[in-house]
Amino acid sequence: MILRREAVEERVKKLDEILQELSKYRDAPCKEFQASLSQRWIVERGLIAAASMIFDIADHILAGHFGCYSETYEESLQRLAEKGVLSEKLYEQIKGLGGFRNILIHGYVDIDPREVFDNFHKGLDVFPRFAHQILKWLDTV
Repeated sequence: MILRREAVEERVKKLDEILQELSKYRDAPCKEFQASLSQRWIVERGLIAAASMIFDIADHILAGHFGCYSETYEESLQRLAEKGVLSEKLYEQIKGLGGFRNILIHGYVDIDPREVFDNFHKGLDVFPRFAHQILKWLDTV
């Protein structure tokens, strides 16, 4: 597989669109968020979409540029850091996204609305920095 810059840029753009939509719910207080099933579902779906874009970007870069494939979502993020695509600091902040994504997708036990709320706000901070570092790295290849 060959790294296709436009494919990565397209996914980064989609991630940005998802984050813009999610940011509409940024100012909702935690209690309101926890009480509104509709709002939680919207945010959960947005987080799933954002995580999917992030892992798709990671897998495309790893396969297309480095010729390697990861077995888990977490391994994809770790390898991006090991290869210098992501900073170690950002990796430490985004680490755990694979497990959280699986909780959202598979609904393990009951999803804790507070955990969703906390990860939502963390994502609004961390995901744009992920996109920035990806685009910065793309400019070097």
